[in-house]
Amino acid sequence: MQSDKRLFPLTLAVAEYDRTRPLLDGRVQPKGIALTSQTASIPEFCLRPVYEEYDAAEMSISWYVMAHCRQEPVIAIPIFPLRMPIHAYVFCRTDAPFTQPNDLVGRRIGTRRYRSTINFWLRGILLDHYGIDPKELSWVTTYEEGDGFSVPPGISVTYRPDTGMEELLLNGEIDCLFSPVLPEAYRRGDPNIRRLFPNCKSEFENYFKKTGIFPITHTIVMNKTLWEKEPWVAERLFIAFKEAQRQCEEFYYADPKHLTLSRAIFTLEEERETFGPDPWANGLDSNRHVLETFVRYTYEQGYIDRVPALEELFAHNTLSL
Repeated sequence: MQSDKRLFPLTLAVAEYDRTRPLLDGRVQPKGIALTSQTASIPEFCLRPVYEEYDAAEMSISWYVMAHCRQEPVIAIPIFPLRMPIHAYVFCRTDAPFTQPNDLVGRRIGTRRYRSTINFWLRGILLDHYGIDPKELSWVTTYEEGDGFSVPPGISVTYRPDTGMEELLLNGEIDCLFSPVLPEAYRRGDPNIRRLFPNCKSEFENYFKKTGIFPITHTIVMNKTLWEKEPWVAERLFIAFKEAQRQCEEFYYADPKHLTLSRAIFTLEEERETFGPDPWANGLDSNRHVLETFVRYTYEQGYIDRVPALEELFAHNTLSL
């Protein structure tokens, strides 16, 4: 165990969420660790093997699962800084006749990369809950897959480099857009783009009520060599991330006026009523069903060649935390 007389130097990279800010600004300090934190935009943690650059970092969970199955030198901690209501990231043109996933059969789906984490979730949900196989859709991508990934046989993918996805959608060259971020046109209120689901909020809430799943898209990873040498670091990081999130939630729920949202008091009440007291729960046991579902999706969609046990995906000394 690390001596308390000397702090262990550690580099950490995470996006700046409200739930990670106490770690980034120093309000939360992992015990025994001299933490050097830095932040980046959320997509940055989906584009490269961050475990080669930092001692610990946020990372796309799909990339992590693939890296683990390839025996790359990385291990995860069961902390999940990013989850997404996946249904909210499906868009079409306002004049399109689509109002439900079944309307998309035979249509052209645009997305940056086939292998993106949200796409594994969306394709799995389409198959499990709407009966739509990925082979029934035509895919259009604008970035190379990278990461050594090859699209599975039988999937139609057209590669359109140097082309904007929103442009393709608004020009009618694709019928629907799966996007990991809100399209700029949608954010600025362009009347020509809308979500697929007419009542997307209810669609996601019904999915959660049926499955208990709030989709995880990112986790925290460590350089595996460091973890094998200093396993206590993973435990301290786990505790620190949980404390940062606790402080964040305590701040909001102590007084909704802390939030710059006109309906904050109702939003917080509805959040707990719909999703329970801890929808952002960390730890393996609290997320077993969510993780099992996601790993199954990545296997069924040809991203990994075996289904790893969840216990092997995370540092063993953090499994009971």
